[in-house]
Amino acid sequence: MHALMNNGGFPLSDSQSNLNLEEVAYRSIIRMILENRFRPGDTLLETELAVLLGLSRTPVSHALGRLVSGGFLQKRKKRGCIIPVPTGEDADQVFFARQVVESQAASTAARNASPDEIKHLWDILDEQEKAIAQSNKELYSKTEEAFHLGIVQAGKNTLLERFVRESFWHSNIYIFFFDSLYRGWGDSSITHHAPTEHRAILQAIATHDADGAARLMQDHIENVHAHLFKGWE
Repeated sequence: MHALMNNGGFPLSDSQSNLNLEEVAYRSIIRMILENRFRPGDTLLETELAVLLGLSRTPVSHALGRLVSGGFLQKRKKRGCIIPVPTGEDADQVFFARQVVESQAASTAARNASPDEIKHLWDILDEQEKAIAQSNKELYSKTEEAFHLGIVQAGKNTLLERFVRESFWHSNIYIFFFDSLYRGWGDSSITHHAPTEHRAILQAIATHDADGAARLMQDHIENVHAHLFKGWE
């Protein structure tokens, strides 16, 4: 079974994890999708996932139900669940949702983040730059998630955190499957521009510039979206 991850995107030990089994199954299935173990058009079967995750069918069934209701999967009668093939219209909606919720998350973090939380975010960005230098796409994806979810956690609004996490995961399905960053580390404008944009966002948070943090985050997500569609042309 692949490693479970905490909200920052790094592995959880058994002693650290207090998630119930349904939540374990839910996060694990999403993680496998984002790690490219399943692709659009693939069918996910409850029985196979239960074996793969080392869980009973009940929590896996409930997790699949949540993923269907959240739009990650589509239910197929008596044939499991299918990962839908992304479309441009879907991506427009997902990235617009990210702009709305993450701009507010950045603004809230600028007002509420502690010095320790800000330092942790700087450390994440240092790790991200190492990942780019080493062409380590797995580490890059983990630091990307850790940074964006770390910002909303620093804002200390649990409901907003839920919205950010789900919209982030949704958008990453598009990024992982269609962006050149994850097909190869050639000329990806995301890797070229994301670290600079991330540092500008964090600088605004660190200086308690709530409006600036919100604007920079909105621009950053819009840039990622624009790059994604350029890759589809």
